[in-house]
Amino acid sequence: MFRASLLATSLLIAAPAAAQDADVATLTRLVREQAARIERLEARLAAVENAAAPAADPTPAQTAQTAQTGPTVRTPAPLGQSLPSDAHPPSLEARMARVERAQRENAHVDWSKGTPEFVSADGALSFRPRGRILIDMGTTTGSDVASRNVTATQARSLRLGIEGTFGKHLSYLLEGDFADNEVAIKSAYLAWTTGFLGQQAEFALGNRLNDRGLDGSSGTIAVPFLERNVVGAGIIPARGFFGLGAAARIYGKGWHVGVQVSGDDIANPGTAGDGLTIGARAHWNPVRTDDWLVHLGLWGFHGRLAEDVRRPTRSIAVGGFYNDNLRIAPGTFADPVSGDGYGVELGTFHHSLWAYAEAGSRRLENRAGDVTNQNAWAVQGGWFLTGETPPYLTRGGVWSRPKVLRPFTGGGSGAVELATRYEELDYSDNPTAGRGTALTFGINWYLNNFVRLQLNAIDWTLANPAAGGIVDDHGRSLIGRAQIAF
Repeated sequence: MFRASLLATSLLIAAPAAAQDADVATLTRLVREQAARIERLEARLAAVENAAAPAADPTPAQTAQTAQTGPTVRTPAPLGQSLPSDAHPPSLEARMARVERAQRENAHVDWSKGTPEFVSADGALSFRPRGRILIDMGTTTGSDVASRNVTATQARSLRLGIEGTFGKHLSYLLEGDFADNEVAIKSAYLAWTTGFLGQQAEFALGNRLNDRGLDGSSGTIAVPFLERNVVGAGIIPARGFFGLGAAARIYGKGWHVGVQVSGDDIANPGTAGDGLTIGARAHWNPVRTDDWLVHLGLWGFHGRLAEDVRRPTRSIAVGGFYNDNLRIAPGTFADPVSGDGYGVELGTFHHSLWAYAEAGSRRLENRAGDVTNQNAWAVQGGWFLTGETPPYLTRGGVWSRPKVLRPFTGGGSGAVELATRYEELDYSDNPTAGRGTALTFGINWYLNNFVRLQLNAIDWTLANPAAGGIVDDHGRSLIGRAQIAF
């Protein structure tokens, strides 16, 4: 009994001691694991800090100065400022907060538009380079005029620019372009976007593209063919596609209204006062469902021409921009003083199919009271064989670029579009001007959202005045284009 009592007493005394030893061992293991984890976190944090703030190399000027005058003399820290010390490093929390603060202050970069768009951490500032490369090669055959049967290459457009924003409302755009052996400033404006009467409104100052028809309001890189139709290209103010002035647009759900007041083109030589052009356009989508979309549009402009305008009408390429011998003659019209134009638009879109028609007219008057009328119309349609929807934007009623479902650069087929167009432009109300028609079959292959290869086959007729009367001509042009737009 005595021995049993001693054994039981010993076990009762030893049990807490053994349990305490086990707890100490567990705690020791946990502390060691925690220390190892902290050590790893310290190493990772040090690597992030070193990558975020690399030491700057001395400049050549600083190196030369050091060689002449010796090492830079360091000044004492201000009183009361604690000096960094290896014995008292910043806490892990303080260092992590410093890294997080630096991350918040860094700019974000977005590549979704084809070039890097830099956006400040708070989203208030943005900047993006933009541009385009359009290279054409074409051949013309069948003309009765030998000089029109040419094969040539051309840089249709080499454009570079920048765009960005300052805050939530203010944006800017500036572009320079090399085309037809000339360098010109294209878009160059500031825009303020805000709410107005419950809708979104945009007010712009500077040089901006006309708001005039579906093709005329869209960039060359977005229209389905190599060039805009003859309504967009021919029924146009004397100053051209761009005008330096002020513009205002209001955008609703499936509609917009825009007004523009401008002088001459930004490249006006300044030898005479500017003309004045007042233009307006409105579009409406009365049907907008998952299966169907309908586009209606109406536009017009009034222009008072500057005194130095001698040729208020443009010659229009009927068989390709690359062939300057194949243009509808603009004729002569002495002392023009004013021009008024208007147009109507009708379009429909159904899944991968689209069709569009447009007609326009322009009336020119000179100081003597003589009048000449110019007319144009076009019908066109297309089909995306690969299932994409037509790149039509309800905001503004303009062409854009398609969203390619299976990019060729990502291993897919790209987007393939077939398109056809018939158009007619008639300046011949003026006895010194011509007229022309064109039937175009086109195929567009979009390798991705930024690269497009095009082929247009054009059957054209041309009737220009010459000695002895109007000379009719007929032929065919085949033109290919490689386009990169970002």
